Amino acid sequence: MVFGSIAGAPSGQLLVKLALSAVLVTFFLFLRGRETEGTMSRYALLGLLLALRDLSYSLFPSLSLFRASDLLLFAALLYLRAFPFASAAGPARRRAFALLIALPLAAALLLSLSAAFGLLGEGARAALWGASLLPVAAALALEPLSAREAPDAPGRELCRRTYLILGASSLAYLGAEALLGAASPFFQGIAAPLFYASILSVAFAFVDSSMDQLVGAVEHYEESIDSLYDLLLAAGAATKPDFSLQDVLDNMARVLVERTGAEGAIVLLADEFEEAVAVRALHGSYPPPFKLPESLPRERERVAAFVRRSRWKLGEGIFGEAARAGKDIFVPRGGEGLPDNGDEAWLRSGALVVSPLAVNGRVIGLVSLAKAAPGSFSERDFERCKLLASFASIAVADSFTFLEAAERGDIEREAAIAWDVQAALRPRRFPELPGLELAVFSQPARGVCSDYYDAIQTGPARALVAVGDVAGKGVAASLVMAMIRAVLHLVAPSGKDAPTILEWVNRALAGKLELDHFATMGIVAVDASSGGIELANAGHQPLIWYRASAEAIATVESKSVPLGVERGSSFPAKRFSPGPGDVLVMYTDGVVEAMSAQGKQYGRRNLGDAVQRSHALGAEGIASEIRDDLASFVGRSRQHDDQTVLVMKVLRSTGEEPTAWN
Repeated sequence: MVFGSIAGAPSGQLLVKLALSAVLVTFFLFLRGRETEGTMSRYALLGLLLALRDLSYSLFPSLSLFRASDLLLFAALLYLRAFPFASAAGPARRRAFALLIALPLAAALLLSLSAAFGLLGEGARAALWGASLLPVAAALALEPLSAREAPDAPGRELCRRTYLILGASSLAYLGAEALLGAASPFFQGIAAPLFYASILSVAFAFVDSSMDQLVGAVEHYEESIDSLYDLLLAAGAATKPDFSLQDVLDNMARVLVERTGAEGAIVLLADEFEEAVAVRALHGSYPPPFKLPESLPRERERVAAFVRRSRWKLGEGIFGEAARAGKDIFVPRGGEGLPDNGDEAWLRSGALVVSPLAVNGRVIGLVSLAKAAPGSFSERDFERCKLLASFASIAVADSFTFLEAAERGDIEREAAIAWDVQAALRPRRFPELPGLELAVFSQPARGVCSDYYDAIQTGPARALVAVGDVAGKGVAASLVMAMIRAVLHLVAPSGKDAPTILEWVNRALAGKLELDHFATMGIVAVDASSGGIELANAGHQPLIWYRASAEAIATVESKSVPLGVERGSSFPAKRFSPGPGDVLVMYTDGVVEAMSAQGKQYGRRNLGDAVQRSHALGAEGIASEIRDDLASFVGRSRQHDDQTVLVMKVLRSTGEEPTAWN
């Protein structure tokens, strides 16, 4: 009897719905191999649910149970629509979504119990069914808000393409059921099958979306190949005689801007000893994602000059943290967490990308892209930046090899002129100070040195020692050096302290130099009679101090802007008293940034180790030891920047205890 009932149950209407359910299951199972999120598998289960509920209704034609199955069906459909965006929604929205899903499930349970035990009347059951389904059907007709918050979520495109179709078909299905009744042949034979067919729109939308993604991926790879070609062409320019490492870095920054739609880009290189990263190239308008000094004028050229000379220790700021962790940073829009540097639109960070330059797992630098508010970056821009950064890492490491054959243009005549100017600027001999020895070695990179050193005697036991580095090369840099020397020799005998002397030199230069010809300088005022040392620094490298009493290396750092950048700049002083056997070393960045054949920087740690090993020698011996150690480290690699080291060796005590310094 039971088998006979089952055999006689299927009708034409049921067969149509079962056939559509089978098509849904087959189609979605076929598509599940093309995606990794499991969405198609879940829709295949929805097709099975449709088939089970139609078979159940054919065996037990209860209106309440059919309405309960409606509630389960729409709850499942809503869950499938919103599931990809659950992680993007906030706690409050997730709770609201859970409540919206729980409402039809609770109503389905109540309808099932009512059908079994006769708890509610027919009118109350219909009202409960309609009140529970309407908000769910309305939600299906709306694009989930969480989808807008997660535009790159895997199900975002399916939601965008299908929410109108599913929403309209859901409302039409419920309207037909409310007007005609679940038992109506028109509803069971026309409305229900049409609703089932509308679910197939998800499969068609998925196929369409997959094709769009495939076309987009092909376009993306074509653009990426073009970008890599431009980047490698820029790096390969180092093989030309008139190009340098700086040219390569500048070209890289340009390609990054052009190929990602950024407004500005910077390239930073790492300093292993100092455990820091410093900006080496800037292109375009780069809104700084770090706090600018309040005293810095908010002018484009001044801000750009400040950014070009900026550096961060590992773990310090957004760049120091990126270099230490070796991880990408992506702020796609809004500039959340980035500082406010002023009301000017070009200063407000709207979007930021930071990607490490790494070779063999070692971070050698960073690249960063930025847009001013309200600009934004897409995921594709982010991926493009990471791809270019990975190839830029190789290009930076290899450019030192390419530069072996570079920088051989028609510069001999200019070099000869600049060399004559420079030779006249160097001190013929150092002043003799009681209890103190001075020695220096200076090695130009290409015959013309932009480094400057001097020692000016200002009293029987007093002297002013200076080491500087002028930006640029050739005659222009030599003329700037001549200006600095003239002013320094003019004001040094005044007896003023080191910060005041630097301020006077800076005032003489500010406004008279191009921004590309600023200079860094560190000066030390030495009083051999008391053993006092006063250091003032204008954007120059920290002083290295070997303390014989502790047998350890320390650094004395006083941060400020370079000479010639801003007329009103101040230069804080550091004051201390070294003891007998102490060694003070001033140097230029060409020493610590010298590269080995493996692309590794000499760094301040190696410089400090060389000083510590040779501290028992005289000043000349220490300078020679540093020169030999640097040459051994660099090996056959080409020297790319001028190198100057000035050594001060304390021979005897003045009888005073060394003072503390910050």
